[in-house]
Amino acid sequence: MKSPSHFTTLALLSFAPGLVAQSGVRAAPPSATDLSGAWQLFVDDSIVAEKRGVVRRYHAFEKDARNPVLVADRPWEGKVVYVYGSVLPGADGRGYRMWYHAWAAGEYRNLYATSPDGVRWEKPALGLIDYEGSKANNIFFRRTKEDHLPGVIATPDDPDPARRYKLVNYDYGRTKPNNLTSGFYGAYSADGIHWTDVPSNPILADPGDVGNFGWDARAKRYVAYTKIFAPVDGYRRRAVGYTATADFEKFPPSELILVPDKIDDRWVTQDKQHTDFYGLCGFPYESGYIGLLWIFRIIDGKNDGPLFVELVSSRDGVSWHRQEGNRPPLLDVGPKGSWDGGMITTVNQPLVEGDRIKLFYGGSKHSHGSGTKDTGAGVGIATLRKDGFASLNAAAETGSVTTRRLRGARGPLRLNGDFRAGALRVEVLDASGRTVPGYGANDCVAVAGDGIDLPVVWRDRATLPESAAEISLRFHYTGGALYSFHAGPAVTLADNTGTADLAIDFDREQSGAPLVLRGSAKIQPAEGGNRALALKAAGDGADFPGTANLGRNFTLAARVKMTGTQLARLFSAHRGTGEFTTGELVFDVNPRSGVVRLVVNGQRVLSHPRYFADKQVHHFAATYANGDVALYLDGVRVGDGRLRQGSAHLFSDRTIIEHFGAGRSEVGVTLVGDLRIGEDPGTRFITSATSEDNNQPTEQLSGSVDDILVARRALSDAEVLALSRGK
Repeated sequence: MKSPSHFTTLALLSFAPGLVAQSGVRAAPPSATDLSGAWQLFVDDSIVAEKRGVVRRYHAFEKDARNPVLVADRPWEGKVVYVYGSVLPGADGRGYRMWYHAWAAGEYRNLYATSPDGVRWEKPALGLIDYEGSKANNIFFRRTKEDHLPGVIATPDDPDPARRYKLVNYDYGRTKPNNLTSGFYGAYSADGIHWTDVPSNPILADPGDVGNFGWDARAKRYVAYTKIFAPVDGYRRRAVGYTATADFEKFPPSELILVPDKIDDRWVTQDKQHTDFYGLCGFPYESGYIGLLWIFRIIDGKNDGPLFVELVSSRDGVSWHRQEGNRPPLLDVGPKGSWDGGMITTVNQPLVEGDRIKLFYGGSKHSHGSGTKDTGAGVGIATLRKDGFASLNAAAETGSVTTRRLRGARGPLRLNGDFRAGALRVEVLDASGRTVPGYGANDCVAVAGDGIDLPVVWRDRATLPESAAEISLRFHYTGGALYSFHAGPAVTLADNTGTADLAIDFDREQSGAPLVLRGSAKIQPAEGGNRALALKAAGDGADFPGTANLGRNFTLAARVKMTGTQLARLFSAHRGTGEFTTGELVFDVNPRSGVVRLVVNGQRVLSHPRYFADKQVHHFAATYANGDVALYLDGVRVGDGRLRQGSAHLFSDRTIIEHFGAGRSEVGVTLVGDLRIGEDPGTRFITSATSEDNNQPTEQLSGSVDDILVARRALSDAEVLALSRGK
């Protein structure tokens, strides 16, 4: 059939059930979808300098007793409807609009509904798409039978009224005779119903069939969190990729940002069970970002298991904090046999209404891959206190929370908290950590009660001190829960704390996390009497905790004496079998060829041949500066190159599909696991339910290693030279 670009653009006059506007009248698009602001949340420790006597509590969304509020009840919907898509407020600020999809008769259908209250939904006859000879249905869009996941983005500030709504949906590209390129497709609309394809589709060619797109009003760009396949801890797993652009019609290739870890597999009781990330809905929320992470527990070792939602949080939308402890669900599946007892998915972002957050979600009675996907699915509502994702709670004894230094804190201080069982006082500290006169805890009038906007005053002072360029806030409280605070519209963190470098000289005190030795590796005296890491047998090595997120700039270096002449891993985060792919890194040397090599995300940079198979001590280094790579031998640059933005996806048949662009990386390098020195892990790797490989240790580094460095910046030529000389 034809592209929707041939449709006449109409506008929606009212969101009363089934009423479509006449041509020429355009309602104002919604503006209530920008959830960014100036409140500082205690959802993680990114703003915390110190806390005593408090514990972080996570709070789950509360499901509405009237759920499900929307079910499949039309012939073209079959029995399954999902809200992978979007729910926005009505253009006049009243009611709701929903874009969702159905699965019926072996194909997807993109659908539209309206509601005055979010509970009672109407499915208007749009008159757009034919179904069995009639257009009296709520199908709003169709390219092929495989286009689905209709996510709608409201951009009311777009200067072109015809483009104030954007649609992104996925197509597998398998429909004959169309056979589109698989990926995400874009369209524009003035009213959210009548759509015009962008001329350069797909806007993101990507092999992952789940993606959540949105508009970051703070950064003024479109962002997307897409599925990426990566080798993690013995399995090919679904992980999360990120891409962003100011041009809606052209997204750069996605880059890996988030992978499952060992805590995600804590529930495993049988072989081949493991955890995947099915998707991430990330969006600006107040001063940071909140993410709804879809957790997929594969209970059968193949493709079946429950999906539920966990919380992740971020200051930039790229580097995400996981929950502490046992990671309780933010939105869990319902009881077994209930309408949402098997799977949970969510809209691309919630809405905030007064003192509550409202989240529309899709639920299924059956789990993913259960073989019963044609029955039992619908849409529900869940709500949460505003800013209520997590709180720092104090018991009967006084607890305290001290923020990092804040720049730009001005005006009244307001709190979101529940202090009905106690009271809270605030102390203001200057940049040196001293109490600002008149702003001590004893000067503060006790804050009591429960509210999302509680004022703080100090005797005769109702605002924060104007004279201090930088301040910290120390909250003293008992019997209460502190969710967030507001200290002015333009607060920034004055003390930027980055990840500490890992620097190890075995004759001196090391910095960073301690090494984890593997195999028969030992720290012992080497030639000359200096202590070093000794590696002799296959499987010997050392892991470097906390090195999985290297960022946009880093340096890897080590002083090595090799007793063998075979290819040897210096640093590695490779699964140990198969081609290099996304999330993997190898920095290795081949003494016989004289080649030093750095491999990142499936891309290689090699040095010029320079013979060093002399079994003497040599210093090796590799620097990465936002894609620019330099390789060093004994302080001399011996090779360089540039790595492209994007990903090399590992597919179930072991093939690698590359999606690389010409631009610079937005996120830097995120690895599937921590770095190690020595051979790749000697474990099996499962690519699919029928494909299993085992590592054959052929790249073992044998000899001694000292002066190890993992730095989060790219050293200059002069710095590498000095490092190689022990300075």
